[in-house]
Amino acid sequence: MAVPAELGVRQPLPGVVDEEVLPLARRFGDRKAATLRVAVPPARRIPLALVLAVCAVSTGAPFARWAAPAPPIAIATLRVAFAAVLLLGAGWREAGGLRRIAPRDRPLVVLSGVLLGIHFGLWIASLSFTSTAASVALVSTSPIFAAVFGTLLGDRVARRELAGIAIASAGFAVLAGGDWRAGGDALLGDGLALCGAACGAAYLVVGRRLRSAVPLLPYLGMVNAIAAVGLAVAGLTVGAPLAALPAQSYVACAGAALFASFIGHSLLNAAVRTTPTHLVALAVLGEPIGSSLIAWIAFGERPPANAVLGGAIVLAGIAVGFVRRQAAPAPAPIGA
Repeated sequence: MAVPAELGVRQPLPGVVDEEVLPLARRFGDRKAATLRVAVPPARRIPLALVLAVCAVSTGAPFARWAAPAPPIAIATLRVAFAAVLLLGAGWREAGGLRRIAPRDRPLVVLSGVLLGIHFGLWIASLSFTSTAASVALVSTSPIFAAVFGTLLGDRVARRELAGIAIASAGFAVLAGGDWRAGGDALLGDGLALCGAACGAAYLVVGRRLRSAVPLLPYLGMVNAIAAVGLAVAGLTVGAPLAALPAQSYVACAGAALFASFIGHSLLNAAVRTTPTHLVALAVLGEPIGSSLIAWIAFGERPPANAVLGGAIVLAGIAVGFVRRQAAPAPAPIGA
């Protein structure tokens, strides 16, 4: 799943976590924007871009499901490794800009990569225990954790954000209560998804200053590479294999990196250049729905009633507290 880099506390594009936001739209828009405006009427272009973006980012969790029986930590490692290759390949011309990172900030880059790796490791592990609907809804709560962490840096949490947190907490209770009554490991999966959301938010808060100071694609490629190395070391420590996995595992991990991270979030960046940010943010909240539908169709995984109701309440809380109306299009969000 996926997180915008400048989310911090005030970024009005929640739920884009999960995963690496790739602003290839910057180049795509610069070169072809005029052609697109002529070829496709704005009234049709904007909804199509958002629909395609949500469909693409919604493939992240189903691809992780398909990568089984590979261990979750191996799936996370391969996904961020493939993403690092895509990012560094797309941004190699700007790689020299990484030298602008001050020596005192380099430990923050490493910490950002470690947090990103933990985010993916925990979230993908959660899919082994709880439903796709519950996992993706809970990992989409990064804006809430970012607001909480932001208070440690002196940011103020507005009343509207507090209201959103309260509503989302009610959704957590519905999800957890249903999973508690159902027994099994579903509650563990819910906890892993929430911890993954917290690590994703911490990753954003730690790296938000760096992302505005260096070229984005090389930076994201570097932190994904650091995440891959950290996850690989952790996997080897616990005896999780990275080699000799089923072919479908490698294909699924590459698909998640390409479609969910590379294509999906690039389209979101393209959409936010011509669409009010709050509309893009609301569209992003469709990711848990899309992921659940894909998992239902592909794997016969019918979402539990408590996951549907609780997830809807969680997403409503995010929408109430963290989606803000803007009169004019905002700059493209950047992130991981």
